[in-house]
Amino acid sequence: MRKLIPFNYLQDEVDPLLLNQTLLQNIPKIEPQLIGDLAWYSQDARFVPDSLKIISIDPLESLRYKMCYQFAWNIFNACLDIDANQTVTESVNFQIIPGFLAFDLIDNPYPSTADEL
Repeated sequence: MRKLIPFNYLQDEVDPLLLNQTLLQNIPKIEPQLIGDLAWYSQDARFVPDSLKIISIDPLESLRYKMCYQFAWNIFNACLDIDANQTVTESVNFQIIPGFLAFDLIDNPYPSTADEL
């Protein structure tokens, strides 16, 4: 799945500070796709709000980058006496295309019972 974020920059080399600032301002727009479906970990897993942080932005090739990020999620289930927190580090590739940052996101919904049948 591809997600676009507006980014108007007309030069061949991008200022890393401008790129980082643009990403920080627009992370909430792609946060659900970056986190994915936490049901892979547990049905009780919940994202910790405001925990998504950019760790690094590394150039791959001309106008292509890799963004490493981390976020926290927790599981609470009083019946099973579970209260656990986990921090996950992930990465996503993106490229600069005219007028946008194009993120290459993986769609990972947890399979339903119908999918299993």
